[in-house]
Amino acid sequence: MSHLEQTKDFKGVADVFMRDPALYGSLLHFIEAVMTRASALTVAEREIIASYVSHLNGCDFCVGVHHATLKSLKADDDVLAQLTTGPHSSAIDDRLRAVLTFAEKLTRDPHGIGPDEIDTLRDAGWDDQAIEDAINVISLFAYVNRLVDATGVKGSTDYFAYVGEMLATEGYAPLIKMAARKAG
Repeated sequence: MSHLEQTKDFKGVADVFMRDPALYGSLLHFIEAVMTRASALTVAEREIIASYVSHLNGCDFCVGVHHATLKSLKADDDVLAQLTTGPHSSAIDDRLRAVLTFAEKLTRDPHGIGPDEIDTLRDAGWDDQAIEDAINVISLFAYVNRLVDATGVKGSTDYFAYVGEMLATEGYAPLIKMAARKAG
């Protein structure tokens, strides 16, 4: 159930974006860049980070969408199962585990991030650009999770599957185009 009158009939966060495309259009471009541009972090790894951060933040909607995206990307079922219990499973490789451990600290204790946390990521084999890319995914979902939860958007299994397939195959480009058309 939506918390805001203007979002009461919305099926998902895309409806929030389309309600005010002049406001959210730039955000959609940023999301597209963070989640799909060339990076040492694969698109699937960024989706895993997004899903894990969303789990940490208790955002069931974003967990649903990004798990569906990962399924469409053919992510390992063991990895998906571990995203709700933490990154310490053998299904998650050491490099990604380091990023997810960092994501948990940045999500729960952002003021506690310092040189040691960055060095741990470097020691795991990530360069500074990949680390910045991870920081952007983590920070982006801190915002999007709060937007979704505060507006009360809930989604459904069918919605998650539809959006997950779109994100896996086309990224955020369809939403950007829709927002541009709607903005005039």
